Amino acid sequence: MSKEILFTIARDPTYDSRKAVDKLEGLSQKGFEKFYDVKLVNDYIEQQKNKPNQFSFNWGPYNVPGQWMSENISVPSKVIAEPITLDRTKEELESGKYDHIVISTYLSGYSTFRNIAGYVRAKHPEVKIIAASVGALISESSELSDFTVRGDQVGDLRAIIGQSKTDPLKVVSVQSDTETEFNGVRKKASYALLISSLGCMYGCDFCPATAQFGQEYRAPFSAAEIMNSIISAHETIAPESKIFTVSLAEPQGLGNIWLWKEVFKLCRDLPFQCEIVSTTSSKVIQKYNLDELTSGALRLSTVNIGVESLLQGYEKNQGIDLKSTIYKLQQAGINVVCTYILGLDWQTKDNIKEEVKLLKDLGSSGYIVSNLEMQPGTPLYNAYKKNGRLLDVPPELLSFYGYQAYIHPNFISGFNDMLPLIGEVEDELSNGEQTLGANLRVFLQRKNQAELKQRSIIKKMLKDFSASVDPGSYVDGISIIEDKFAAELYFHLAFRNVDLFHPYILSTN
Repeated sequence: MSKEILFTIARDPTYDSRKAVDKLEGLSQKGFEKFYDVKLVNDYIEQQKNKPNQFSFNWGPYNVPGQWMSENISVPSKVIAEPITLDRTKEELESGKYDHIVISTYLSGYSTFRNIAGYVRAKHPEVKIIAASVGALISESSELSDFTVRGDQVGDLRAIIGQSKTDPLKVVSVQSDTETEFNGVRKKASYALLISSLGCMYGCDFCPATAQFGQEYRAPFSAAEIMNSIISAHETIAPESKIFTVSLAEPQGLGNIWLWKEVFKLCRDLPFQCEIVSTTSSKVIQKYNLDELTSGALRLSTVNIGVESLLQGYEKNQGIDLKSTIYKLQQAGINVVCTYILGLDWQTKDNIKEEVKLLKDLGSSGYIVSNLEMQPGTPLYNAYKKNGRLLDVPPELLSFYGYQAYIHPNFISGFNDMLPLIGEVEDELSNGEQTLGANLRVFLQRKNQAELKQRSIIKKMLKDFSASVDPGSYVDGISIIEDKFAAELYFHLAFRNVDLFHPYILSTN
């Protein structure tokens, strides 16, 4: 009887929270105090806890790399969806069922990977260790494991087990659950993470996708395969839901224009409303007609555009009028979330203030601020390492929220400058209820076919939400902007997909 492959994922679940407090309190349990100013971090935690009306977001993806690989190999396997622990590893390996263990390691879970690899080598030398995802790019990983898999991971894994690397790939959708709170209003949701393409054509120097794929970009599936995966995910995850969300778990969603135009055509008459959430670039999104994206049962609900920098931009946005593009998308009922990076070499506190003003002027539905991360294997990481600019810190700190893991010409390393700075910029870009209320008018006044289809659903949801309010007045957009109920309504209906970007790709940190 052939043995199985055990797929596990090593990541810190406290990093599934958007709240800085949750991440920082999780870090305090790792024993890394000598690498940062403990008093500064503790004071920051207390300061953040006392802030009112905080936006809170937690999500739970169920081992997406493991399920992606498991469904694309021909040998028996088991996927553990939850973050792996040493005790769970001992329990599984003592059964004697496995000859390989795949550990998809995020940087936040690298210590767990190290501990498990040491245990397997000492107690179960017959079990081969396969390191996957971003953690596999740490040089130490090749010493702790028997094999490393990179890129789409499936090809390398097939070579290890003796399967043909050219066998067709299968579309994979994985459930993820979220819990979100704003101003005392809470909501929970389950949605599908769908893997429809691999890599990214832009090759940004800081991006983990570049470390895995270079500038290779592939969309190996047909439109019919993607449509069938969407239908299957709905039936599996939320069969009773009339509105279902699919998030493209890839760095360049919608990048194959011809393919996705066909997908939107095929899904025009699905028996349920399916909202697509995707990270993409402004150059890609401009190649679509907005009616193609919004007029059917499958519609683009929310898009994440990586701005990264406006004063010294990236190639993926060159020649694009971002403000006009964002406005047109929002007028079509598509939320736009822009990401921004702090810690680029040319940045100072003064020009960051200038750039934040430009970012606010874009008028995005939301913003995500990230400090520059040192993702192993990226061109940026390699250059900083070669030039002696990387700090000698645990892998967990290379991409940690608010932690500068390198020497910068204008900022102090560690948390000292970057942690308070990222908090200040987030506060400046967040308008709270004002943003929710302003965007609500656009949401409720959409006239496209998909919105008209949803009117009866919206009215029912309104009645369930507050029996004392006439839903017709809100659907008609009367006196909505200053009304607290309207902001809460927008949070439940239109804002429900903005919170999916913090951000997620197939091989992340």
